[in-house]
Amino acid sequence: MIARIYQALRRRLRAKRALAAAREGSLARVRKGGIKRVLVVCYGNIYRSPFAGVSLRQSLPADIEVRSSGFHRVAGRSSPERHVIMSRARNIDLSSHRSSKVTAEDLQWADIVVLMDRHNWGLLDDLGADHSKLVWLGAFGPGDVEIV
Repeated sequence: MIARIYQALRRRLRAKRALAAAREGSLARVRKGGIKRVLVVCYGNIYRSPFAGVSLRQSLPADIEVRSSGFHRVAGRSSPERHVIMSRARNIDLSSHRSSKVTAEDLQWADIVVLMDRHNWGLLDDLGADHSKLVWLGAFGPGDVEIV
């Protein structure tokens, strides 16, 4: 029991440190350049990451590949209709999106992995993600680094 408590506290502290360094580290990773493959992740892969993925795909040069994925155990889920409608109002089409589950191969494939929150960070850490590839989406805006 004490070992589990210790592990939980250790993980929380690591996540807090990652969050504290998120803005500066994320900006530095993107400025470094050389990005050709982007993986965008959130927990369920039905609203945040697909929306961000399509938005990036529309705004980045055509030679940059963008995928989205999540951690939910069930793949193949569609975006809820209300999110499809809200996204369409912003010229983002999620009508044909189906969720997928992130794999170690996805993490290897990506030059950067765009994440939303500390929960995503912890799950990526559990999968052995290369922390030098992790980029917090909220780091590029004026508000919180976490997008929940």
